[in-house]
Amino acid sequence: MTNRRFISFSVFLFLSLFFITAAQSLARCPQDILVKAEQGDCNAQSYIGHLYLSGKGVEQDFEKARYWYERVIHQEGADAKIIAHANLVLGVLYNTGKGGKQCYKTAVQCFQNAAEQGYTDAHINIGLMYAKGLGVKKDYRKALFWWQLAEEKGHPTAAGYVKELKEKMALQG
Repeated sequence: MTNRRFISFSVFLFLSLFFITAAQSLARCPQDILVKAEQGDCNAQSYIGHLYLSGKGVEQDFEKARYWYERVIHQEGADAKIIAHANLVLGVLYNTGKGGKQCYKTAVQCFQNAAEQGYTDAHINIGLMYAKGLGVKKDYRKALFWWQLAEEKGHPTAAGYVKELKEKMALQG
């Protein structure tokens, strides 16, 4: 396993353990986490956003999820990985229109912010936005760039996107 993959896997495990521990804590004292979130604790804000996004322990509510993730990205001093994750989720919410107004340009900006932190899922989504011309001018070369970058970083589906787009571009001449 390469160092990057190991680090990404380690971050994933850390965040997973955080969310599991927070879920157990929320079951015991939900008011405490809500108070922390309202006081600006980005970990608590991200966790509450996750709960509303997934509907775990609360009724699924994309508007509330969007609200809490928006708080995270505007939180001074928040961990860069937590902000990147919040940007990725917000990109999906803005792209789909879940939880509020659909806005492709905002989705692209959120994905770009997450991509700057190395989120390969964000690279895939940016490529999709360029391939479809959503929020940006349709540009297969830029889509290919983002998908190849994701492929280089080991994203599991990137190679398929790259292959399919190269074939499409070859047919178009």
